[in-house]
Amino acid sequence: MQDPPPIKLTARYRRFSGVLFGGIVVKRLVHSFGEMWARGLKKINRIPGSKSPRRGNGVYILYDGSMPVYVGKGHIKSRIRKARRSKTRGPFWDHFSWYVLDDPEMIHETEVLILRMLPPYLRNLTKQKGHFLKAVRDRNDDEKIAEFISRRLPKRRKKKR
Repeated sequence: MQDPPPIKLTARYRRFSGVLFGGIVVKRLVHSFGEMWARGLKKINRIPGSKSPRRGNGVYILYDGSMPVYVGKGHIKSRIRKARRSKTRGPFWDHFSWYVLDDPEMIHETEVLILRMLPPYLRNLTKQKGHFLKAVRDRNDDEKIAEFISRRLPKRRKKKR
């Protein structure tokens, strides 16, 4: 079987670091990340900064134990440093996760997606709900009641001897 012919990338695909896979350009979402890092200056200083290839822009999550309490976006290193000194957020988190994204246009949408997936009581320091910029919402107003789910365990069968 021969390899597919090389694809000429259009201007649309030249601006990000895509991966050619079977003749299809696959766009990466995350360039680099760190998950559940303990709070501390040594760890914060290891986050990619303004001199890194993606300039350290992306999404971050602050945790109290394993519970997320804040979701934010922007220049990750400086935002986490500010959160460390903050009077309102500072005392309420001890771990953080960060994600530097490949496409700067996806930062807002990714933050909104995370905010909307978490119930408000799990992100109690984040005051906003988040709004998608150009998405069309499907309201699903026709059926408000979920289907019935039986909670009884099935009867166990006796083994034949």
